[in-house]
Amino acid sequence: MTMVNTIAVILCAAALIYGGVVDYTRREIPDFVHIIMVFSRILIGFSVLYGIMCLVIPAVLLLAAAKISKSGLSGGDFKLLCGLGFACGLPELAAILFLALAGAIICGAIQRKSISRGIPLCTYIAPAYIAVKALALLAA
Repeated sequence: MTMVNTIAVILCAAALIYGGVVDYTRREIPDFVHIIMVFSRILIGFSVLYGIMCLVIPAVLLLAAAKISKSGLSGGDFKLLCGLGFACGLPELAAILFLALAGAIICGAIQRKSISRGIPLCTYIAPAYIAVKALALLAA
């Protein structure tokens, strides 16, 4: 991993950690979290078409899922997942979502709470992002 990639990952992780803390306490994700994720992808250089595709596909899938299930997705969570798709790409987004879901299920089981719509998503996304990036670093 190059120095620029490392800086981009650290910036994105720091923004997600801050967003996770704010999301846990106030149930909102600051807009600059999404901006930093997009900036981190631009910092490392990217294919414009691939970045847009990784932004649009999660957006379409999330909107379709919201329509089918007749439930809404908060704007902050929507922007978080689309920005994460742009910053990481679809394969890493899938891995991050899987780990975040596993973390939410484990924490819910420990606290004996059911998983409801009120989960602070960024609180679980931040450690999942760090874990996926650490595994990618170890695999390289």
